[in-house]
Amino acid sequence: MSLPVHSDPILITSLALPFIASIIAGIIGRRYSRAAMVLTSVSFIPLFIYASYLLALGAFYLVPLGSPLPRPIGTMYLISDGLSNAFGLAIALVGITLEIASYPYMKHRFHVLELPEQFDVYYLLFTLCAASMELLIYAYNLLLIYIALEISLITPVILIYYYGYDTQGKTRRWIALLYFVYGMLASTLFLIGAVMVALENNTMDLAAVKNISLIAWALMFIGLLIKLPSFGPHVWIPWVHGSHPTPVAALISGLVGLMAYVLARLYLISPYFINEFRLPILIYAIIGGIIISLGVIRHQYHYKWLLAYSTAANSTYLLIGLTLGSYGILGLTMHYISHLFGKTVLFMTAASIIVYYEEFDIRRMGGLQTYMPSVGAAAVLGWMALSGVLTLSLLAEFYLFLGLVNVVLPSYGLWVFIGLAVGLAVVFILTGYYGFWTLKQVFYGQPRGNYHKVNVDPKLVVPLYMLGLAAIILLFPPASTYLVHSILMGISTIMG
Repeated sequence: MSLPVHSDPILITSLALPFIASIIAGIIGRRYSRAAMVLTSVSFIPLFIYASYLLALGAFYLVPLGSPLPRPIGTMYLISDGLSNAFGLAIALVGITLEIASYPYMKHRFHVLELPEQFDVYYLLFTLCAASMELLIYAYNLLLIYIALEISLITPVILIYYYGYDTQGKTRRWIALLYFVYGMLASTLFLIGAVMVALENNTMDLAAVKNISLIAWALMFIGLLIKLPSFGPHVWIPWVHGSHPTPVAALISGLVGLMAYVLARLYLISPYFINEFRLPILIYAIIGGIIISLGVIRHQYHYKWLLAYSTAANSTYLLIGLTLGSYGILGLTMHYISHLFGKTVLFMTAASIIVYYEEFDIRRMGGLQTYMPSVGAAAVLGWMALSGVLTLSLLAEFYLFLGLVNVVLPSYGLWVFIGLAVGLAVVFILTGYYGFWTLKQVFYGQPRGNYHKVNVDPKLVVPLYMLGLAAIILLFPPASTYLVHSILMGISTIMG
């Protein structure tokens, strides 16, 4: 269908500001590190405010970025609708908070690595990664999406290579190469599928794409599943999250979920692939989610590795939501936001433990609530956001079940519906179980190491409360009302 087209210099400027801030931070960051921190954090505020306004407004339109390019590339558009603004708001808030929380953490990391404070390099790469995620969200041309994917791959690879951790007997250079290989494999599959779409439709402009062939769909689907990561390809994520500088690991937990967002964009244009393979995708996602969740409980003692496996398990919700129609995509979006806020909080609790105790092993933790109570309370908010306890993920679970009733029950019958519903419920239960088990192991009970009480830098903890409380606020009207209305309106408009 024909979509409305409007110029929107405020949206374009808001997207451009973090890119500009990253370059300035790269110039001044070595001498004026605090100024770089403030500049990069503030650069995400306009987009956060504007995305919130557009959500409340229920805006839906395309924003042209210039004259049409030669075919088969077509016109470069941004899209402003409920989906893009919901995801854009979440990434902007995480960008604001992580730029601040990164500062004390990276000061510690530079000290451990015996390096001069290279905030110019760090803030350049970190902010470029976050800015490319925003570009990925608002892009409505396959080439523009691919460019954003590549920027968001290269920047964290470099950050692992220079500032990451050697872990599990592997060097950070080896792990950076592993991440690069998996990322390039996924991006290449996506690019081949995108080129096929361009040749079939004579354009990469998603507003003009009429058809996505089975092979093109399959290539892009498989590529993005590797990045998501789904069960099987998920083996790369604990290495990468466990070795990243911890604020980068928190940011990347949001990046991987954006693969489900891109798949949702493709689904809204050409839903037949997901509709045709709905049942096997659902079964694969649920079984994979259960297996990964059990692995979290049984095998993980490295705090950051556990959080990485949790990200892979929570990707189950996104893949399930993709198959369940409009309500499923609504649930996908809500779970992404709540998971991103909660996982960022939890990774930064790990960052605080590293800064003050240089400890990673859960078996040597315990009782840390006594020694860093502000961090322990933030961890409660983080696991609430992941487990659906009084946070937006509670509403996400409701809409996922509603999508299951609306789509699966009429198409596959009662027994299939019951089996899938039980499987989905098991995934929910396991998430809550390993979440609060981890909380107990890390912050409660008897200390299993030698700790002392510390005064945690407010830059490490205040941003965490902002995110944890945001996940709660979004559960209740009027925030949830605007969110639901704007997302459903955007979905129905594109699908007609």
